[in-house]
Amino acid sequence: MAALPPEVLTWIYEQNPDIEDFEDIDPDLDLFDTRLVNSLSLIEFVVVIERASGQVIDRRQLRTEDFQTLRTIQEKFFGGSTEAATTAASATVTEAG
Repeated sequence: MAALPPEVLTWIYEQNPDIEDFEDIDPDLDLFDTRLVNSLSLIEFVVVIERASGQVIDRRQLRTEDFQTLRTIQEKFFGGSTEAATTAASATVTEAG
């Protein structure tokens, strides 16, 4: 089970400085409905995920569903669940903060 890299949550935090604690982001929270990610920032978010995962995401086959929640991102690009991943990434961001 892979952890969600801290770069992913760091990017969300940088785009949304009003978020006080990453632990408040439920793994199933819809990132688009809550406007933590929007259509204008999606491509930048894709680049962050590419760099963190080491894979190239084919822009012609982008599906917003793949980026809908932290859980779907974890499962699609990092091969695991987000239970411990959110806490681990949060700790890393806090240390860097």
